[in-house]
Amino acid sequence: MWKPVSILTSVALAATALLGSSGSSGAAERIQKPERVYQEAIPAQIAFTNNRQLWLLNARDPQAAPKQVTSIGAVEIVGWSQDGAWLFYQHEPKPEETFSKKYLWAVKADGTDAFQIDPREVLMQPKWAPAGHRFAYVVQSAETGSTGTSNVYSPELVAAELTDGKITKLLEEKRDITDFAWMPDSARLLLSVPAAKDRPITLELTDLKGKKLSAYPLGQPPKIEEGIYPYAATGLTLSPDGNQVAYYVRPNSGSLTADGVAIQLLDLTKPSQKPFELGTGLSYPEWFSWSADSKQLAFIEGGGRVASEGKHLTLAKADGKVIPAGQTGKVDALPRWTNAKADRLFFARGLDNSEWLGNYQPEKLLIPGQRIWTRDAGGQEQAVTKGTEKTADTYPNPSPDGNQLLFVRLDGAEHGSVCVRTQDGSEKELVRHVTGEAGYYANYLPAWVQIHWVQPQ
Repeated sequence: MWKPVSILTSVALAATALLGSSGSSGAAERIQKPERVYQEAIPAQIAFTNNRQLWLLNARDPQAAPKQVTSIGAVEIVGWSQDGAWLFYQHEPKPEETFSKKYLWAVKADGTDAFQIDPREVLMQPKWAPAGHRFAYVVQSAETGSTGTSNVYSPELVAAELTDGKITKLLEEKRDITDFAWMPDSARLLLSVPAAKDRPITLELTDLKGKKLSAYPLGQPPKIEEGIYPYAATGLTLSPDGNQVAYYVRPNSGSLTADGVAIQLLDLTKPSQKPFELGTGLSYPEWFSWSADSKQLAFIEGGGRVASEGKHLTLAKADGKVIPAGQTGKVDALPRWTNAKADRLFFARGLDNSEWLGNYQPEKLLIPGQRIWTRDAGGQEQAVTKGTEKTADTYPNPSPDGNQLLFVRLDGAEHGSVCVRTQDGSEKELVRHVTGEAGYYANYLPAWVQIHWVQPQ
């Protein structure tokens, strides 16, 4: 039976085989220490990686320099709490091992008081609640028997709260789930239960005591005897009002999933209505983004596992109407709406390119000339960053009002700088020597940077 951890493992192994050893991890002696270049205050806290280690920068302080948090193993940034007080990251103590395990850690925004949240292996991406310091994650349950600890896949869902540096568990139970998402009230969770004999893929709404409040079956029970069938809803991404959820429908086959799966949209207020079919795409929740008014979903459509070609920006209305927004010969990624205005969407766009396949070189760009673009309420699109074919821009992070933009400007497949586009439209290099990996077939995931914009008091 396919399990969510197995596709992640196979993806990692395939990426290693495709790209070879990463320049950011295999040649540490060539990695230069991060340095701040632009000294003006930016209202943001920035987490980024260099040589697979975690660094933080309080960009609000013009004199602040990047601060190193970790020094061994490898780090994957999870994200900031809603108020920016804490950052979660996953740490791999032994990334050189084929089946390396990850563990959840937290650190304060100033880089102090880092501690491990749970001694058990993390199986899925941990998620902060929309408000406060509540969070949820899934770990490998420590099952024991007469012969000691078992290696049987046994996911355990944990919901907890972080207060004054201490963890209070709110929910802890073994659940066979493939994904989860917080509801806007930060008091309920939407769980994805995989299909099984006589059971369709199902979304379950539960409170933090484990009580099932409602269930949303997605289709009919699978015909298991056919071998390949729809198995799980993943990438659950709720609209800000909590009324709709977008997700990917993944089959019980890792190889088929890697080439694209169905994208659906379910209206939770109309459980008897069938989900809307939006198209096909790679199962990356980072390629979903809801507008602040919950009226539009931006997503990346297109099949084929190569992320650097044939992937196009697409919009979906609340009624399921699909609006293509891509351009022929160009590839899109990472849509991001602003928080305060529902009429501005940022995304990365460049020319289709697959020439690097079979000839990957860390010092060369995978999408030369890629820029950050915007799309307004009228459908007008334009590039908002500028550069040559010797650079590529990615990871758009607009400020809540859209007047400033933080992004990464690559000068190689695994090296670049965090840059800022200020309110007057000028571009400044903020932090030099940010490094990471190109990901699975150039998806650039997990992201090298995570931004928390500080709201004015």
